[in-house]
Amino acid sequence: MNNKKPILLAISGGISASSYNRKILINLKAIYEPVCDMIIYDKIVNFPFFDSGISEEGTPDIIKDFLGEVKRADGILICSPEYVFSIPGVLKNALEWAVASVVFTDKPVAVITAASVGQKAHESLLLVLKTIGAKLMDDTNLLISGVKGKVSIEGQIQDEQTEITIKNLMERFLESLQ
Repeated sequence: MNNKKPILLAISGGISASSYNRKILINLKAIYEPVCDMIIYDKIVNFPFFDSGISEEGTPDIIKDFLGEVKRADGILICSPEYVFSIPGVLKNALEWAVASVVFTDKPVAVITAASVGQKAHESLLLVLKTIGAKLMDDTNLLISGVKGKVSIEGQIQDEQTEITIKNLMERFLESLQ
């Protein structure tokens, strides 16, 4: 049995300090600290716009850092809101930078979309992740509609069914990394 704790790279599509998605990740990091090393990657707000014409040598250092972190991680956990029925631009931009690489190919990815509605963003995010080759499982992606009624402003899960579902997602995701 492998006793090494898996490394999760957690990415929030919500970049503000008050983002429910960011706070959910902070909460999950505290809860699952005994069983995994979760790194909350919050630099996507500083990424330049994706440019398909840039050579590998011309790739900005911050993007090389991001791609290296994705490569080193055992799994990726994305928690994202929905903006105008889609993925937030900063998250889409970050994922676009991975298109020319293979860092997401067969990389286990869990997705939580926490929003007022979220269905369109959730579908879009799963499509983008499939396109870049991420390894997705049906039981490690979750849509939390009506997030403000289910999660406190501090990121604590207040809805019992949502708490159970997130716990199941995390346990299944961590099991898949063993």
